[in-house]
Amino acid sequence: MKKISKIKNGLFKRNSVLLKHALKTGANILANKDDPKKIIENIVGINPDKFIDELSTFKGSVTKAGQLLSQYGEYYLPDNINEKLKKLQSSSHFLDFSQIESQISSSAMKDLSINKEPLAAASIGQVHLAEDVDGRKLVLKIQYKGIEKAINGDMFFLKMLMKSLKIFPKGIDTEDIFNELERMLRNEMDYDLEISLMKKYKAANDDDFFYVPSVFNEYSNQKTICMEYIDGVSLGDINPSNFTKDKVNNLASKIFELFLKEIFEFNLVQSDAHGGNFLVNEDLTKLYLLDFGACGELTDEVLDFYRNFLKHSFNLDREAFFFEIQRFIKYSGKPLEYDEDIMWEYIVRVSDPLRSNNFDWGSTTLPDDLVEIGKRLRKTLKFKSIPSQFIFIDRKLLGVFSLLRQLKADFDVKDVFEKFVKE
Repeated sequence: MKKISKIKNGLFKRNSVLLKHALKTGANILANKDDPKKIIENIVGINPDKFIDELSTFKGSVTKAGQLLSQYGEYYLPDNINEKLKKLQSSSHFLDFSQIESQISSSAMKDLSINKEPLAAASIGQVHLAEDVDGRKLVLKIQYKGIEKAINGDMFFLKMLMKSLKIFPKGIDTEDIFNELERMLRNEMDYDLEISLMKKYKAANDDDFFYVPSVFNEYSNQKTICMEYIDGVSLGDINPSNFTKDKVNNLASKIFELFLKEIFEFNLVQSDAHGGNFLVNEDLTKLYLLDFGACGELTDEVLDFYRNFLKHSFNLDREAFFFEIQRFIKYSGKPLEYDEDIMWEYIVRVSDPLRSNNFDWGSTTLPDDLVEIGKRLRKTLKFKSIPSQFIFIDRKLLGVFSLLRQLKADFDVKDVFEKFVKE
């Protein structure tokens, strides 16, 4: 990690530098709209180290975009570039302690011995090790000073850029997309909300395989979360070849099971599922969940649509699936036209893992197949607005798929899924 003096949060200073990347990205998307692999390769460029170094200095939504890119890169980029992009998930440039010290509660400053060198630095804040008078290890997740101003500027800039470059098809209202992105970013800055959701998630979990750290309210405030220190290895750093296949497959199976628990039981979805937000113990028998900034509490009304989509696609019940689609269109109030045959072809392929007794996530051609079907499907779609309800969940699904691919897992997906469908 490298030290920076402050976050670039001035609208002109920040966006004049971002404009270079943004214009390149916009033109790239327009030129290669049917080839995600080409888009990602061109965004990263011929010098990935320089690209990643620049993203790390901006923090906020820019670094968050880089983290999302690293998840897509799991499918489309060479291993050496993926390894570099993964650095954005758990470590990047960090701020000098003097720049964030004022964010920490007075009780934490008084009672705790705080290490001024961070353990990790990410998009919204950085993590410091601390110790209380009894020698108990704690961690402080400290929000960057000025990050809200930076994100305000980013959203303003992004909206202008998308409209001027006309990346989205003519006639489409993208307001829902921007509103959802902005809502997610603002929620990640709301540490009171994160603490509340973290406690709800901990209470909902009844499986010892998963562990949510305890929060210490007396040392937390709106800009700092104090929680117990967890000694483990970042999931993003795990090399599956260093473990037995059974251990890796069991871990992967539990990651997929946790996704289903969130949808079918918890009504809580931790959508930022990249490797940097999880730790594992040395024999892969415990998964520690560290970050709940991107956790959302969803209603049964919304989740029932998603549950039924999963069930009907799993059962290959075409009639029931499209009945649910029409029900959702009516619920969302956003008309959607599509070619039913191509849509069903897409749904059957995307749900293939659910029906597999031994799905090989490491060698699957699923992403490429979906791109090919998606090209044909997009030509038939007619809509004015993209429903935002599932952006949150789909982000989680992408993260889970990427983690399972990274682990090169193969396990009985059908068996895991049927436990939730039958209950």
